[in-house]
Amino acid sequence: MTPRRGLIRFAHRGASALAPENTIAAFQEAYDRGCEWIETDVRLTADQVPVLLHDERVDRTTGARGELGAMSLRQVLRLDAGSWFGRKFLAERIPTLDEALEWSRGRCGLNLELKEKKRRPEAIRQIARRLESHRALDAVLISSFAPGDLLGFRACLPRVRLAWLASRGTRGLKPLVRKAGLAALHPKDRIVAPRLLNRCRRLGLAVHVWVVNRPERLRALEKMEVDGVMTDDPRIFSYETMGREEG
Repeated sequence: MTPRRGLIRFAHRGASALAPENTIAAFQEAYDRGCEWIETDVRLTADQVPVLLHDERVDRTTGARGELGAMSLRQVLRLDAGSWFGRKFLAERIPTLDEALEWSRGRCGLNLELKEKKRRPEAIRQIARRLESHRALDAVLISSFAPGDLLGFRACLPRVRLAWLASRGTRGLKPLVRKAGLAALHPKDRIVAPRLLNRCRRLGLAVHVWVVNRPERLRALEKMEVDGVMTDDPRIFSYETMGREEG
């Protein structure tokens, strides 16, 4: 069995089950395994450069300690963002948004989740500038849990596609669709149900579910006809390979 035609395949932080998350290596792994979109996280360095990191601190995914927002880009680029996952990833760094946009051109789309909380307006401006300079508006999808972030992006980028992230509920969805011009809802797997899907269809929203790592759950979501699925492990899209050791 293969995914139904049209199901959009998102790699969550890249192929983060197979390579260090939010690195070019994880993005390349996801692309090589057929993913059309890479989901990744954006924060600002101390000198206001957008880079790709999930956590507020660098501790978990590098050999260093400290807040990313207190480090200059030069300091960030010196960090080892790969060897925690495996020795063969020793050369991996925390990518800049510019690097990711260059890498993704002609390959796949980027779903950028804004993680910056302390400097949100500046982060929105910096991201918008880079998307425009790379002429990447048609190849990105911007998501956030915070409606204010989405409204900020809409003000800067009238044509960009926006998605609201939801983990508990979707109260306020309809007015946000109207104000921000949402293209999609990104609900956590546990809140996905036929009633929510029907509501999204009435509002003209695509539904991309996160994070799905079990083949049986993917099958259930396919039957519900969700539009896309985010996974840590793109092998989930080829059921016959799941659970095998790769040579």
